[in-house]
Amino acid sequence: MMRGMLSAICFAVALAATPALAQDEGRGIGYVATGPIFDLPSGMSVERLEMYVSIRSVRLAYVFKSAKRQSVHFSFALPEMPVDAGPDIVGTEAGDEAAGFTADIEPVNYLSLSVQVNGRKLALGGHGRALYEGKDVTRRLLDAGVPLLYDPAGDAPWLKLPPEVQATLKADGLLSLDAANWTYQADFAWDQTFEPGETRVEVSYAPLADYWSDINLDDFPEIATDGSATQAYCIDDAVRRAFLSGEHYYELYTVTHLAAPAGGWRGPVGHYRLIVDKLHPADLVAFCPLAARKTSPTRFEWTATDYTPGDAVGMLLFWDLGAASSGEQE
Repeated sequence: MMRGMLSAICFAVALAATPALAQDEGRGIGYVATGPIFDLPSGMSVERLEMYVSIRSVRLAYVFKSAKRQSVHFSFALPEMPVDAGPDIVGTEAGDEAAGFTADIEPVNYLSLSVQVNGRKLALGGHGRALYEGKDVTRRLLDAGVPLLYDPAGDAPWLKLPPEVQATLKADGLLSLDAANWTYQADFAWDQTFEPGETRVEVSYAPLADYWSDINLDDFPEIATDGSATQAYCIDDAVRRAFLSGEHYYELYTVTHLAAPAGGWRGPVGHYRLIVDKLHPADLVAFCPLAARKTSPTRFEWTATDYTPGDAVGMLLFWDLGAASSGEQE
């Protein structure tokens, strides 16, 4: 018996540590930012790292300590996004076709990425790429006269091209049924000079949404005590009972952080603090580690010393639709 359909949006973001996240039956982690990537030289360490995670924002605050004046290169690759995203999503002006043609050298900051150093906001450089099956097709599209980004509310940008050019793009797999098959990815980078002593670097951005497969209470084996979702998100008995009781209808959301590639750290973080905020008291949340403590009706915290961030940390949010419809979520 179907007891309430659940649509899940997967918000993917970047950086931290827990078991590998479930990807069974197509219920993967969705869009993933690779996080701030940096390789610290000798004589530098991360003294403190505070990570705040909610369904609407991610904030990372690092305190670096350097023994001498030296420079470090940082990069941040935004997750791939569907190219047929509207201007309200990618941050371009409606009908601004030119932005789609310059999105390779003027990358669109669709996650509202912001970096501050000691309270001063940095101007980020970067580039954008069109990707298809793992290959960079940026020049292929631009040389054919097709923008990397376009407004799906308007006419498809390739319809004005000669039929033979359209046919070639379709033969290459870039178009099908008048829809774009490529994705767009923006990469940002900056060089930071560190003076002797401590420097605070703050990174913030908004997660990019992706839909999970629809599920229902009778078809969610991952929530069992030995299920993959339980293993990935440390679902406890209280959350499991509340979900399976059928007394409330939920939408499931995930916010996922992936660590920087191996070699991106030199030594552990002296003081690490993870804050997970479900934002609404009526909702349920599951994440690792289970040792996290509740500090307010919506917030949970976990701290550690001499801690090396591992592969991934994920937050599974059970959005209470009944509370949302009654206005209790506001």
